[in-house]
Amino acid sequence: MQCSDSLPTSPLALLTRAQYDNTIADLLGDSSHPSSVFPPENQVEGFKNNTTAHQVSPLLVETYLDAAEGVAARAVASNLSALAPCANGADQNACGQSFVSNFGKRAFRRPLNATESQLFDDLFLRTLQMQGYSAAVQLVLEAMLQSPQFLYRVDTRLAPTESTGAIALGPYELAARLSYFLTGSMPDSDLFAAADKNQLQTDAQIELQTRRLLETPRARDVVREFHHQWLGLDSLPDIVRTSVDLPSDQDWLGKDLLSSFDLFIDRVFWDQGNYTALFESKDVFLNGHLAPLFGVSYTQEPFAINQLPDRNGLITQPALLSILAHPNQTAPVQRGVFVLERLMCVSVPPPPPTVNNKPPDPDPSLTTRQRFDVHTQNPECAFCHKMIDGVGFGFERYDQIGRYRASENGLTIDASGEVTVNDAALDGKFDGTAELAARLEASPRVRDCVASSWYRFALGRLETQADLCSLHDIQAKFAANGQLRDLLVAITQSVAFRYRPATGAAQ
Repeated sequence: MQCSDSLPTSPLALLTRAQYDNTIADLLGDSSHPSSVFPPENQVEGFKNNTTAHQVSPLLVETYLDAAEGVAARAVASNLSALAPCANGADQNACGQSFVSNFGKRAFRRPLNATESQLFDDLFLRTLQMQGYSAAVQLVLEAMLQSPQFLYRVDTRLAPTESTGAIALGPYELAARLSYFLTGSMPDSDLFAAADKNQLQTDAQIELQTRRLLETPRARDVVREFHHQWLGLDSLPDIVRTSVDLPSDQDWLGKDLLSSFDLFIDRVFWDQGNYTALFESKDVFLNGHLAPLFGVSYTQEPFAINQLPDRNGLITQPALLSILAHPNQTAPVQRGVFVLERLMCVSVPPPPPTVNNKPPDPDPSLTTRQRFDVHTQNPECAFCHKMIDGVGFGFERYDQIGRYRASENGLTIDASGEVTVNDAALDGKFDGTAELAARLEASPRVRDCVASSWYRFALGRLETQADLCSLHDIQAKFAANGQLRDLLVAITQSVAFRYRPATGAAQ
């Protein structure tokens, strides 16, 4: 580590609902999604794994208890012989100690220390004597699944390195960071083996494991999940949109739009692999439900890729345009705020409490742009809405489910806009999403914003002054080649990912 005298802290990271379910599935083969009854995570900048916001509550503790009891009972009932094998005539106490050691290492993502081993061995022995072998296994399992060592990722303190005064994460802590960032779950057997052999020390060793994990199916799920959180797509499956040509039964609409978006992200990230495809791709995935809505002749149910000339990458994907819309009309304010905050990393202040921010009702004699002009006529709103609407109006050629349109209510649509964020590479007038997408793609600010968003997701927190060195290094590497997988590799190579401060208690 040569970058900076300061390092960001490494707070305790509570497992998210998705991480909990993945870990339970990998530990015990239980795919019942027990976290479905957990209260939702508090989010920061759209991300659910923010360590400051995602904290335990009395309700969450109660659901952890219920989940642990259910998971343990199912595991013992269905798979005791594999979970805690003990041959006929064998010493059941010795079998229990082996179970505590082996399962405990996987559950805690590291070997148990002497105190932990003694506590769980004692719990097993007491229960064995009173209730028998299976009950002892079940109670230890319940206890482990409710322990902080399982529910949190903890970066333990090691001796500071002589040259830097920073603490390199131990092999098991780093293995857990890698696995939860890249696969959303506990380390797999190969990663455990690397940690056992202390083969997570060098840049090459870490890159080897990172690229291996990126080839696993779980990595594809994590990349999709990052985009769902970053772009705010969680509520998409439940949307309802009103239009004379949309069917009244729309149970499929949001779900199909999300599937279409996921396939787009798969193609951009894994097949094309470069940042420019995010803004240049003409690809849209359509199935038998969606194709007729977008003027495509296609009747088969599985999704097929289509090249649509009116698409300009991410910002014109139907899923994104749909979530950034009202049920009965477009939402230039939402679309403008989205581009500013999510793609440019520009903070947009909330509206004054005295202002009614309800969208104006549709008017068949006006375009949406004409109706929303009221924002710039109100002195309280004018300054911010010049910046917001100046971007949002550029999307007006796309309706509330992202279909291209040239007119609205018989009136020609004006999709001209203007970026005013005090950035020479972005500022200026544009006409429509093609020109906006080209400007976004060429902008160092937008490229750095994408890297920053992945950084926040990987570390589970917003960046601080202590992160600047690591973040600038990651952004520079991303700027050099624009490869999306390499961006994730660069994050795992960073000082902030691999080290923690040499002073201060774990937080």
